[in-house]
Amino acid sequence: MSNVMNVFSLILILVILMLIYVKLNFKGIQSQNLFIKVISRVAISKDNYILIIRVIDKYYLCSSTQRGINVIEHLDESKVLECMNNRKSTFSEGR
Repeated sequence: MSNVMNVFSLILILVILMLIYVKLNFKGIQSQNLFIKVISRVAISKDNYILIIRVIDKYYLCSSTQRGINVIEHLDESKVLECMNNRKSTFSEGR
């Protein structure tokens, strides 16, 4: 009886550890969107884009091609936010 309880306890501990591992991994994947966000994307051609990307609290103008992503320049946060607010007000006035 003692051996059965030991085996059961070991299995239970392994299951709990696996659940903790899975939970931590899924939480890490979900939190990635909090730090990196594509603000705007414009297609230049079929596979080439110009992007405005926010990484934490910094904004970057980037190009995306089949070869990869390149940072063109760092953007001023106040100018990006001003443009985003102007765009929102333009859409709300049009309705």
